[in-house]
Amino acid sequence: MNLPTLDWIIIIAYLILSLGVGIYFSKRALKSVDEYFVSGRALPWWLAGMSMVASAFAIDTPLGITGLIAKDGIPGVWYAWSFVLGGAGALGAFIFAPLLRRSQIITTAELIELRYDGKPAAFLRGFKGVYFGIFANAITLGWIIKAVWTVSGVVVPGFDPDVLLFAILLFTLFYTTLSGLWGIAATDFFQFIIGSAGSIILAVFAWNHIGGMENLISAFTERYGAESAAERLSFFPTMGTPFFVTFIVFITLKWWGNPPPAITQRIISSKDEKHASFSTMIFAVIAFGFNYWPMIFVAMVSLVVYPELAMPEAGYVKLIVELLPSGFLGLMLASLMAAFMSTVDTHINFGASYMVNDIYRRFIMREASEKHYVRASQVSTVLMLILAVIIAYNLDSVSDAWYYMSMLTAGYGIVIVVRWFWWRVNAWAEIAALAASGLGSTLLSPKFGKAVGYWEHIPQMEWQYRFLIIVGFCTILWLIVCFCTKPTSEEHLKKFCERVKPFPTFWGPIYKNYPDIGWNPNIVRCCIHWALGAATVYCFCFGIGSILFSEVILGVLLINIAALIGTTIFLTWKK
Repeated sequence: MNLPTLDWIIIIAYLILSLGVGIYFSKRALKSVDEYFVSGRALPWWLAGMSMVASAFAIDTPLGITGLIAKDGIPGVWYAWSFVLGGAGALGAFIFAPLLRRSQIITTAELIELRYDGKPAAFLRGFKGVYFGIFANAITLGWIIKAVWTVSGVVVPGFDPDVLLFAILLFTLFYTTLSGLWGIAATDFFQFIIGSAGSIILAVFAWNHIGGMENLISAFTERYGAESAAERLSFFPTMGTPFFVTFIVFITLKWWGNPPPAITQRIISSKDEKHASFSTMIFAVIAFGFNYWPMIFVAMVSLVVYPELAMPEAGYVKLIVELLPSGFLGLMLASLMAAFMSTVDTHINFGASYMVNDIYRRFIMREASEKHYVRASQVSTVLMLILAVIIAYNLDSVSDAWYYMSMLTAGYGIVIVVRWFWWRVNAWAEIAALAASGLGSTLLSPKFGKAVGYWEHIPQMEWQYRFLIIVGFCTILWLIVCFCTKPTSEEHLKKFCERVKPFPTFWGPIYKNYPDIGWNPNIVRCCIHWALGAATVYCFCFGIGSILFSEVILGVLLINIAALIGTTIFLTWKK
């Protein structure tokens, strides 16, 4: 496919803009490790929030959404919507954001030695630096990179996708290594605008192509049958359907956990606690409440326009090529590049932060200059990207990778939430939770079982049942280990509480012996705001969805309710 000149101009202009931003912020970013990885903790809420949205909207996102809808219809999107309740949503905004911002950490692995003491804490910090900062992060980057092959194979058939990928990655690596999080955040702002515009424009052309929602519903009914189509087009899964148990798992257990690393990095980079909380809530409203709907609609159109595709994700890309005229096509391709680059730059930057902060500076080179660590950060950024490319060659479909990552830390999310609220949790408990979740997810993985040779000799289980088994096993194990090992020293816990100022409810002897260290007494109000925040996002989300499905009155009503709840939160929200 030969792109018209206008489309090339749009794409090149976007790339020049990204490069210019990186060069502009390079001098500031290279002053220190704090400037390079957390922007000197000076990001305003609007920039931090938009950067969160841009980093979450990757090139694999519409492909993953298409795969989920192909399998389970709109209810499949609850894979993402369930996280409104958790660290990436309202729980993150009203509970974790203030705690994380006060911690003054660079990475969540660093939090380990702030919360726990001794050799177990040091080991756990190093392990998390490798496991989450490098390995899990590289898998995330791997499936995002794999999505580029899917897109390029349709958009530019006959062109070597590896060459295209190499060019984009090299460009992204250049401005990311040069400018750190300052350049990433500023670039993300423009990438968010371009990415959102491209997604909406494609949805408009898909709407015109299919002839509106009424024709789309008719086409769905024709393809899947009346009963199945109704289930697939519902916002919630029908009881008794295969996805219903998965849905229950998602909304009860899967959302447990701290904010994801990319969100956490923006939280701890914010100006203060209020900016951190507000940016996280803005992210939840835009990312979960609005951004998915254009992708959902285009995915639905692709499923009825290209029913014969063996890989449903490719249908989304085929609509881009076949529906968009010159100019709009260039903008859409630039938006896909923006989505890809905004996620890659984030992940290689925070992956490098783990390499430097939690491995190199902590265990290898402990007494070096700030300039030395900044250079090490740049080298680590390159190494992080190389590892991700290697892993990308060994992944299957995007949606399969999403589910695998969900299994990898099943059950671990509970303990990393509880550690903020209960003094008795120690490093050994976290080590046990990580080991149990990693071992359990591997042993119950169909691919591992088939490779080793025992999968055919055990009961076959769907993802959701394997997840429940791992969560139960993991939780029981870490609780046993917790009570069978010594707690963190009182003096160390005192220092943690002095800095973080947690809720005193379950801090027992620490609160009793040190009542004057600035505890946060507002746990009830924060929990109410958490519930109201989740309700705000869900009302806004399903209000937008209702309008899309031509239920305008219901949609407007839900959006107004969201606005009313959001106003209530704002008026009762104190620092």
